[in-house]
Amino acid sequence: MKKYLKKLFSPLLWGLIFIGSYSYCQESELEAKIDKEVSRLMNRGDIPGLSLVILRGNQKIFKNYGYADLKNQVEVNSKTLFEIGSLSKSFTALALFELVDQGEIDLDKDVSTYLPWFKVIYKNSIATITARQLLHHTSGIPWNTISKIPQTDESDALELTVKKLVGQELDNPPGKEYQYATIGYDVLALLIQTISGKPFEEYLQTNIIDRLGLSHTSIGKAKYSELLATGYKIGFSSPRKYIAPKYRGNNAAGYVISNGEDLSKWLEFQMGKSGFEDLYEFAKITHIRDETVPPHGMAFYSSGWHTSLEGNGELYHDGQNPNFSSYIAFRPAKEIGVVVLTNSNSTYSRFIGAQMMKILSGEDLLEELSLNDGNDKMYSAIFIGLIVYILIVVGYLVFIVVSIVKKKRRYSNITWIRFGSFIKSLIFILPFLIGIYILPGAILGFSWEAIFVWSPVSLIALVTIIPVALITTYLTYLIGTFFPEKNIYKRELPKVLLLSILAGLANVIIIIMVTSAIGSEVEWKYLVFYYALIGSLYLLGRKYVQINLIKLTRKLVFSLTVELIEKVFSTSFQSFEKIDRGRVYTALNDDVNTIGNSTNMFVTLITSFVTAIGAFLYLASLAFWATVLTIILIVLISLIYYFTVQSTNTYFEEARTSRNVFMGLINGMIDGFKELSLHRNKKLEYKDDIANSANEFRNKTTKAEIRFVNAFLVGESLLVILLGVVSIGMSKLFPSIPFYTILSFIIVLLYLIGPINAILNSVPSIVGLRIAWNRVAQFNKEIPANLNLNDIPEPLLENVGQFEAKGVTFQFENSKGEKDGFSIGPIDLKVKSGEILFLIGGNGSGKTTLAKLITGLYKPDQGEFLVNDKSMKNYQLGEYFSTVFNPPQLFDKLYNIEINNIAEVHKYLEILDLEKKVEIVDNTYSTIQLSAGQRKRLALLQCYLEGSPIYLFDEWAADQDPEYRKFFYETLLVEMKNNGKIVIVITHDDHYFHIADKVCKMNFGKLEAYSSDNLFLTNS
Repeated sequence: MKKYLKKLFSPLLWGLIFIGSYSYCQESELEAKIDKEVSRLMNRGDIPGLSLVILRGNQKIFKNYGYADLKNQVEVNSKTLFEIGSLSKSFTALALFELVDQGEIDLDKDVSTYLPWFKVIYKNSIATITARQLLHHTSGIPWNTISKIPQTDESDALELTVKKLVGQELDNPPGKEYQYATIGYDVLALLIQTISGKPFEEYLQTNIIDRLGLSHTSIGKAKYSELLATGYKIGFSSPRKYIAPKYRGNNAAGYVISNGEDLSKWLEFQMGKSGFEDLYEFAKITHIRDETVPPHGMAFYSSGWHTSLEGNGELYHDGQNPNFSSYIAFRPAKEIGVVVLTNSNSTYSRFIGAQMMKILSGEDLLEELSLNDGNDKMYSAIFIGLIVYILIVVGYLVFIVVSIVKKKRRYSNITWIRFGSFIKSLIFILPFLIGIYILPGAILGFSWEAIFVWSPVSLIALVTIIPVALITTYLTYLIGTFFPEKNIYKRELPKVLLLSILAGLANVIIIIMVTSAIGSEVEWKYLVFYYALIGSLYLLGRKYVQINLIKLTRKLVFSLTVELIEKVFSTSFQSFEKIDRGRVYTALNDDVNTIGNSTNMFVTLITSFVTAIGAFLYLASLAFWATVLTIILIVLISLIYYFTVQSTNTYFEEARTSRNVFMGLINGMIDGFKELSLHRNKKLEYKDDIANSANEFRNKTTKAEIRFVNAFLVGESLLVILLGVVSIGMSKLFPSIPFYTILSFIIVLLYLIGPINAILNSVPSIVGLRIAWNRVAQFNKEIPANLNLNDIPEPLLENVGQFEAKGVTFQFENSKGEKDGFSIGPIDLKVKSGEILFLIGGNGSGKTTLAKLITGLYKPDQGEFLVNDKSMKNYQLGEYFSTVFNPPQLFDKLYNIEINNIAEVHKYLEILDLEKKVEIVDNTYSTIQLSAGQRKRLALLQCYLEGSPIYLFDEWAADQDPEYRKFFYETLLVEMKNNGKIVIVITHDDHYFHIADKVCKMNFGKLEAYSSDNLFLTNS
């Protein structure tokens, strides 16, 4: 028999061992999965410590993670106490139903039946609210009345809290809509307190908590303070210790204190597994969902519980206090339940609880949501941005102070204009200060006090730093105004940059307001106020930036133009002759204007750049990883665009060089139009050269711009693809992102296409600007300025007696700067006051070169010029000369001439036979459109008016008729001689050689005596 039994039970025993081992392995695998998921989500949710309770049939699992106290490294255990937040409401509901069962409270009677002073308003009429509506959050009381709960630990706190609702305007009629209002449960607590005649906390403790054997649980104050976890609030993406104010008046809705062990009993009780049949009957009533109003999402509200509509029979609730959060859920039919307790205000607590329920039920885990962090990331980003801004402003302030100490800045007295600017700036800031002050009430209906309690630590830091930023900015503005920077660009650019950034940020806020206003419950008056405020900042900031950039840019253009002109005028004629005229025209016209026209581009670029950054920060707050993917795609677009654009630079540079050639040909056309007009073919050939040059410029510019178009279309195509990815692919790549978030994403991206395109479109302008700036800088650098116009010149010698050249030589340079060209000299020459010197010689003999040496336009390689035996620099010589070169250059205005005797002018005009042709009014000619001969006579008039001691005339008589030619030689020159002038005449008129005191001949660069009777050498 024994042997038979052994054979019978041996397989059974092994089977039991196998089943037990398999079950143990499953449990181990389940717990490993739970540990991994909880640890991961705690890290993501910045949760310091967590207590987890799992009910599975008759099995209880207690899991504890992290620290109850980070500083002292106290680990969480199943006895660690936590504030359970809104899980408290199910306790209050249970207490209420016991009194309902006793007939003490009628759920459908007006609350004012029990509290006669309790009156609320709907559309200017007193509304009737029942206890049932308070239980189901259908009373119409706004959710933001939580901010009215007073911070107090006094015994009358509950009554004070409920009295805050007296006269409250309801959002909707009672019993019509669900709106979670935590203070409604405080009203229920006051009913319990009033009916029972006991303090609510005492009643709940005695009739519910102690009765259920929850030995560590209490309300409002921990039974065992040493077991209470330290509460933390998230700030700057980390949990930070936070001691929350006491809200005794809200104990019924959020301040039951318990631990994992007690809440495991509470969960068993709610699932009908722990006896207490009398109370369980009331608990079942609290599970009945209110179907008199539409569901909120996929749930109805019961009494202290949400009941799921997903077909699983789940009841759940989450709780969140300023420094604690919790979650409870159970499915009675499956006998599974979860409790999550944490010592942080993290929103991840509810997600952890939901994931645990998925694991227990064998369902697929939820996709991780973009959980709201209370806007901590946004506040932190703005705070860090403001810190950086303050550091920059402080750095600028230090720079100003150092400049003042070094006396680079000097005190400037206050003027009415400056005083007006101070007042205007204060008036401008005032609406924004008001806007900040009323912001919590306008947006949430909260006070700042309540906002600070319920928001992340980073908001408190942000609100603290805002006035610091304003004060620092205004202080810097005041000091900078009283001690202004001399350099206008350094003075104005910081303000322009600041307003550009503010305008860009305002543009971003407008986007956020537009996307957030849809379906917003914020009152329209506040929406209009803030929209007008931010819109004004954007428009006025943009206006200020644009106007001041125009002024600054035009001043810069003016400065560049004047600098270039001054550099040109500081260049000797000898050096100026070597400069390509096309470069002069292009630099002073095209390049400088390109720089000047860059104003709008810079305004658009700065504003668009700031707008893009701000918009992406906003998008990151909506969906971080989707934003990261979007930014990566945009960076790829930008890189493709950049490398495509790089290849166009060569074409723009070549086009700019072609422009120089074109402008040079235009200059030649203007100067030589007379010669070109003589021959039809010459004119046609020259026209073709200009056209070919213009065509070359066109081709190269067209190629460059087409490449930009190609690059832009590549960028545009990728932007279209980006929109497709967001609108079509985002829901697939990130299925957890809600539809409204994707819609907001698309709206913002559509808005961003403008700024992004503006940034891409600015690239050609930046390239053109860079080329223009480099060309101007290079031209400025290459102008061989060798004079300083600001130097005080030496006083001119009076009574010039003689002019002398000693051993003067000169040779032209080639393009490489090598002296291998035509040369003249050595030249020795002396002319005295009252003498006339004729210079003769064939074409190419060097007469004109010698004339340029004599007048100081060329600097001699060797030798010197002397006036009254005093050696002169070449740039000094011209001051002693009045000249008429061939052809003469006339200006509309008489420069360096003061007309004191108009009668004398008329006399000269009559002598020169010009009185009927020209008038001089305000030192300006009435016309210079004269014949060649008349122009030379007008030039001669200038010589008379200048009254210099030495005259030089280059082929002056060549364009005169015989009669006037004779008058010139025999009358005018003689008169000049008699007036003691030194007269040098370049001429071919041998009929009048007898007029000259000396006649010298240039022959292949050498100066020779024309005859033995007219010696010219210095030793004569």
